[in-house]
Amino acid sequence: MSARYTVTIYTPQELNHASYVQTGLFEMESQGVLKVKVKLSVASRRGRIAVQDTGAVQYTNQLNPKVSYYELLDHTSHKRIRFATDLYDHADQFSEHAFLHCDYVFKRSFEQKYVDKLPQAYQDKLFKLGLCFGVSSPYKKQQYLFFTGLMFSNLLNAIKFDRRLLIRVYNTYTTQIKHWKFVLTARDISHFNEFIQPTHNSVFFQTRCFVHEQTQDVKSIHKQRYRIIKVLREAFPDLFLGGFVPSPVVLTNYSDAVTNVPTEPMAYLQALKQAKIVVYTRGLANSPAWKMAEYLSQAKIIIAERLTAELPVPLTDGQHVLYFNTDEELVAKIKHVLQDADLAKHLSQNGRSYFEKYVNPERNIERIINFMISKHTSS
Repeated sequence: MSARYTVTIYTPQELNHASYVQTGLFEMESQGVLKVKVKLSVASRRGRIAVQDTGAVQYTNQLNPKVSYYELLDHTSHKRIRFATDLYDHADQFSEHAFLHCDYVFKRSFEQKYVDKLPQAYQDKLFKLGLCFGVSSPYKKQQYLFFTGLMFSNLLNAIKFDRRLLIRVYNTYTTQIKHWKFVLTARDISHFNEFIQPTHNSVFFQTRCFVHEQTQDVKSIHKQRYRIIKVLREAFPDLFLGGFVPSPVVLTNYSDAVTNVPTEPMAYLQALKQAKIVVYTRGLANSPAWKMAEYLSQAKIIIAERLTAELPVPLTDGQHVLYFNTDEELVAKIKHVLQDADLAKHLSQNGRSYFEKYVNPERNIERIINFMISKHTSS
């Protein structure tokens, strides 16, 4: 029996974040739920909307590389639904191209206060995507098309006939080769679907610095992460695992906070699996960092800075995670769960259940497809 749905993936300009959606689709195809096609696309898809601090809305011709495009075909009704996933960090920025060419747009960094500033026609197309993370499926296919789309879409965007043309094209080429090599290190979804119960107490916080400190947001994130590493080392000297992943910025500015945990992706995941309590802090521009999804997948006891991004189903304080506002509160809540075995078990089980229902890529993409079908049928 043939699948009712076919989803076409248009090769995107960025693959790290898009891997989450692609993994969900390929996993669903492996179950016979739908058929996946991959179509080469090198379109620029320019047009960005930014909501200013004043509430004013600005329209520019900028690119949106972290927006990826899809088409859903229902073979029963013969309806076609075009949708996009906006995986950009900034909650105050949107792809106008997606609004103009898609029926639905699902945004990772979704904050209603910015959405409310958009034209009503755009608001009506925009919905919450939820937590995402970089991941891979053993059923992925046509990787040559993804590589070709990645390389040529970015090279075409780099072409501007001026004195820096050759330098810009070369830099773009080398950047996308690095991008592709990193994509190939993505861990298989099976490693996140499986988890173990740690046998001893530990407090885990391994994090990164960005490649520069040229903006205030990046500097603030680095200072916050550095401070928390120091606080955790002092409060839990025998239990703490983690620190900064070595990099030029780290070794120059934070050399006394280098991690004591492996940094290679699979080795890091194995170290995470052994941890009991984990700490979460915000990503760039307050975006929901990948580590939240990874923590939930491993049934960790999560002590977290409060998310500003709005999720389809909220992560509830005391139910799935424990939120902290200050360094003192962070330490106090870690001590609490170290002493309260029932609370620790409660948070661990509920966090894992949240991953299985709402974050697992197959389940989340299935939710999105069912949502679109339902909305389209009723309209």
